[in-house]
Amino acid sequence: MTGTSRPPGGGARDELDKITGAVARGELTRRQFIERGVALGLSVGALGAVLAACGDEETAEETPQAWDTTLPEQIHIYNWSDYMSPECLENFEAEYGVKVRESYYDGNESMYAKLQAGATGYDVIFPTDMWVTILRKSDLLQPLDMALIPNFANVTQAVFQKPAFDNPDTQDGEKYSVPYMFGTTGYAATLAKVPAPQDSWGQLWDPAYKRQISMLNAPRETLGVGLIKLGYSPNTTSQEELDQAVQQLIDQKPLVLKYDSTNTRRSIVEGLALTHCWDGDVALAIKAIPAEDVSYMLPSEGYIVWADGIAIPKSAPNPYAAHLFLNFMLDPKNVGAAADYIGYQPVVTAGMDYVTNETQVAMRPTDDVIEAGALAEDVGDFQRNYDDAWREVVSA
Repeated sequence: MTGTSRPPGGGARDELDKITGAVARGELTRRQFIERGVALGLSVGALGAVLAACGDEETAEETPQAWDTTLPEQIHIYNWSDYMSPECLENFEAEYGVKVRESYYDGNESMYAKLQAGATGYDVIFPTDMWVTILRKSDLLQPLDMALIPNFANVTQAVFQKPAFDNPDTQDGEKYSVPYMFGTTGYAATLAKVPAPQDSWGQLWDPAYKRQISMLNAPRETLGVGLIKLGYSPNTTSQEELDQAVQQLIDQKPLVLKYDSTNTRRSIVEGLALTHCWDGDVALAIKAIPAEDVSYMLPSEGYIVWADGIAIPKSAPNPYAAHLFLNFMLDPKNVGAAADYIGYQPVVTAGMDYVTNETQVAMRPTDDVIEAGALAEDVGDFQRNYDDAWREVVSA
């Protein structure tokens, strides 16, 4: 494919004439015109030229940003390790003639630090919920042209259509991410070693499992466990409550074998007694071990529900192609293939039709499970207190 659009022919030309007239009569908004025009195979640049040619000054002023629609040889995505299906990347490459280069980070904190330090060259990133807010406030994301992402219509759950961390109604009217995967954070118990796992975070403080416990190397997630165990919100801005959570984790530390966010699946497969993890880690582990060997627990005290988005850095060299990638990953077949490969839950519900892992299907959180959990939220300047708290834990 090339970056230019061919003139529409036949019925498509008639449809273009029809919607152009509708804009002139005020029956269609600019955004609706762009959405329909993109569906006809026209580029945003070509559609902007059509609007300008209408001679309506007000409409012309509303013409969207004129992206360079020439497709590049490649785009560069910056992602979590093992968080994308190679099949999806190959299919995107085949559809658009654009190669996808992928590099990896081990946490939102390291991704944010790299972008904040001025790193460039990344077209697409995968921030987790509150980090969309943090990146936006730091002026590190560019607003999305949703006319280029018609597949957003496949996101049917209200909680993901306008999530609190990226809700245009509560900020500047712009959207900065589309949803990708979601899930919960609990813990996996190897039943040969923990025959009666408890419905409580207190299990991870049991001295019977000394040096047989792995905790996530994720500050807000793991500090959140300490806070929830004490009956506090994982989004607290109380220093007193945070200090108590720090002490909980310091007390637990002699029992902990490691803080690890990248090898959690391996820990489960190798039979570590207790592994603080994301639900997808269990779904992936069960591809290698019998499902009856492990139990995934969501403690009754509460737990974190997370959602990862896909966003475009402000410094992205290829924003038009990046938009095409976001739209591509909201197609049920594509996001379903990704979910089937990585073990996590696609936000696009129809994507589950392409998930073959029965355990993963059975583990999909219901609306009640989502509602009972807590999404991590941006806590503003108090985030520094969490960073200091985590350093206190790991250095203790």
